[in-house]
Amino acid sequence: MQEIKRIKAKNAKVGMVLADSIYKVVGDGRMMIARHDTEIDEKTLENFDRHEISWVSVYVQREPGTGTLLLGSSVEKKVEKPAPVTKFGTTPGKIRSSVKVDLKTEAIEAIRLLFAALQTPGEDVNRTNTYKVIHKFENVLNRLVAEVATGISKYIHIQDLKVVEDFPYFHSLSVAMLSVATGKVLGLDVLHQRRLAKAAILHDIGKPLVSQNITGKKGKLTTDEISEMQEHTKIGAESLKRKGFGDSELWNAVLLHHEKVDGTGYPRGISGDEIPLFSKIIAVADTYDAVTSIRPHREPMTPADALELISSEVGKSFDYDVVMAFTKKLQLYPVGTAVELNDSRLAVVKNSDNILRPIVEMMDTGEELNLAENLSLSITKVVTIPQVRKVVS
Repeated sequence: MQEIKRIKAKNAKVGMVLADSIYKVVGDGRMMIARHDTEIDEKTLENFDRHEISWVSVYVQREPGTGTLLLGSSVEKKVEKPAPVTKFGTTPGKIRSSVKVDLKTEAIEAIRLLFAALQTPGEDVNRTNTYKVIHKFENVLNRLVAEVATGISKYIHIQDLKVVEDFPYFHSLSVAMLSVATGKVLGLDVLHQRRLAKAAILHDIGKPLVSQNITGKKGKLTTDEISEMQEHTKIGAESLKRKGFGDSELWNAVLLHHEKVDGTGYPRGISGDEIPLFSKIIAVADTYDAVTSIRPHREPMTPADALELISSEVGKSFDYDVVMAFTKKLQLYPVGTAVELNDSRLAVVKNSDNILRPIVEMMDTGEELNLAENLSLSITKVVTIPQVRKVVS
């Protein structure tokens, strides 16, 4: 088992390999600063300093015959990145992301700046600064759409969506990635994929303008608070319109993304084909990412449970064709995903042809189980490689 040492962030050096992901608490959620099993570079060190990270865990090894600790680039011999293995040799795989992490990070920053510009109270804005922000956002948006639409894997999976956990800007990015993938299946061309991505990123632009006592509340909302929260769609659309950002297609997508096909949604209570396609797509993507994300008051749903929830709402909340397109681009448990079952045992996905109930290999016995044939067993959560390492060590 590879040795791990906790050191002060200011003592971290280029070439060291992180043993655990680094998070910063942001509101009720967490923002990922750096991912586990990645090599520290100059940009990582800058992020540690900018986000005031105090401590980090890194892999270490000892110089043969001396016992001296060797840490990353502080020695000529580079620390190898270890893979967690069980006594049966099962190794959680390295799952390829549909979008490069660097591009996601760049997109998050562009979204943050755009939100800040568009959420400035009143109509007066610094036009020069806003133009620069919008130009950068448009550039990143176009590259993001290209990667999602033409990525090697051509699938979106849970690891794509959780680089930053429960963080509003990344929720917007996740919804955009899911929406673009769905739109591509539905036949949208590149121009409309970009327009859809923009609407998806901005779908909750009005939420921060609702009372923080409501948006930050951890308990159940009262009837009055629910009504006030529902105003975020109107506030968002009106804010964009006042700033002169976008057009009626964008404004309507933001305004109507909580409408339901059976007419029970808000703010207008419209139904069926009265609801714009962009709003229908965003509604599905928004729900999936929301229920699979960490929240202060509940555990996230598994990808399979989230998909079953969405499927159960076809014809009520969601459009049938949109949900079918959504599922075609969604890979719930890619091969190599580490999961925990309802009997608390850990397993690794070996075959995911059945997207809801894949074939897994148990880490404690090496036994291969087809969950489609073992209905008493089910996946309760996706676990990270550090969690696996601690359990099997």
